[in-house]
Amino acid sequence: VLANEQVIDGRGWRSGALVERRLLTQWFFKITDYAEELLSALDELPEWPDKVRLMQRNWIGRSEGMRIRFALTDASGAPAQQKAAEDGLEVYTTRHDTIFGMSFCAIAADHPLARALSEDNAEIAAFRASCEQSGTTEEALEKAEKRGMPTGLFAVHPFDKTRKVPVYIANFVLMGYGTGAIFGCPAHDQRDLDFARKYELPVYPVVAAKDSAGDSA
Repeated sequence: VLANEQVIDGRGWRSGALVERRLLTQWFFKITDYAEELLSALDELPEWPDKVRLMQRNWIGRSEGMRIRFALTDASGAPAQQKAAEDGLEVYTTRHDTIFGMSFCAIAADHPLARALSEDNAEIAAFRASCEQSGTTEEALEKAEKRGMPTGLFAVHPFDKTRKVPVYIANFVLMGYGTGAIFGCPAHDQRDLDFARKYELPVYPVVAAKDSAGDSA
């Protein structure tokens, strides 16, 4: 078993052997559930070097945001029939203020919805398999070419029911962060913009810098 940081370009950092992801029965502590307690406890360690405490704060990874649930439809606008899509798609975001600029949703390759869809779709299964061969660290994903596979499903905008955006499986979305699903706002996120340009998705600027808010043409 290797840590994410020990996988480089889909191979073990030491042996060069091809890495394969497998579902294993294991116990994990979900550190994010204890983030506040862990961060507070760092203040009780005055003898620890500042740089070590900073590393611990970064590792704990406390994040403030909100969860938004999107209803899912098929291409015709009818409710999605897949059982895994019945409850919609829950997205975690730290930038809910950009939701009116969304032009797509994306889920991780190992998201439950992606797994369910791959059972009856060979293309999706192959795409998921290719994602499993790549690195999963933030650094590896940042360097990797942004790739996506359309699911055939669409997410309904929660504040404008007439707007529906395509749902992709994307290689840059991590199941271990948030809910393993995002809404993409290309105008205000470089990663989302790269993805939108590649798949010819619209870009909707919705947030202006303070110094330009009062400007007029």
